[in-house]
Amino acid sequence: MSPSSVAKLSVVIPCFNEEANLRRFPAEVFSVLGKIGAELEIVLIDDGSRDNSFNEMSELGTRFPFVKIFRHSQNLGLGASLRTGFSLASGDAVLTLDGDLTFHPSEVPLLIAAYVQGVDCVMGSPFLGTMKDVHPFRKFLSWAVNRIYRLLLGRNFSAISAIFRLYRSSTLKSLTLNSDSFDINAEILIKLLAAGGGVAEVPVTLGRRMHGVSKINVRREIGNHLKMFFRILKWKLGFSI
Repeated sequence: MSPSSVAKLSVVIPCFNEEANLRRFPAEVFSVLGKIGAELEIVLIDDGSRDNSFNEMSELGTRFPFVKIFRHSQNLGLGASLRTGFSLASGDAVLTLDGDLTFHPSEVPLLIAAYVQGVDCVMGSPFLGTMKDVHPFRKFLSWAVNRIYRLLLGRNFSAISAIFRLYRSSTLKSLTLNSDSFDINAEILIKLLAAGGGVAEVPVTLGRRMHGVSKINVRREIGNHLKMFFRILKWKLGFSI
């Protein structure tokens, strides 16, 4: 097996009030990813859900031996959930996926095809691909945030804040991550680039949420991204991040 192939795939999925979407996982996550050919590990993080999400996860854990479950006693945020998931993941490659499945597992082979070329991270970009039923304001806000990141980083990436990614586990776990919120995806990329990691980007589809509501607090996330912009400037000036 070459160092760039995937022997064991750990899929880290943070969930906050995703009861209805979790019922889709056997058919749309486990079955689809089971066809990839790698050993599969699913790491589900219940981030203090107030609905029946944890019970749904527990049932999945009982039915499917490759499912790991961890529960936060309160809602800590996407970043905290991903960091918990990374600490539990044992695969040589780590996939991060939204609990609402707006980025669908059926497109994971697109990420793997780029990953096996030898990079440390493959990002799925709906800006290079397709966005379905995304509100124009949300689309503009995402475009603007990613545009600023591109200018600051001097790299032509289009989806710096998106979650749909495949990482080389050893590289990912070498990074010291601090974010508790949605900006963790930008933090990972910035620190990966600072460490000399290789990054690729592929076009994917961002679909509409079938159940539940978005968990993003726009005002808070803008503030978090502003802090991240400042950290990039520090890095560019030669300071540690």
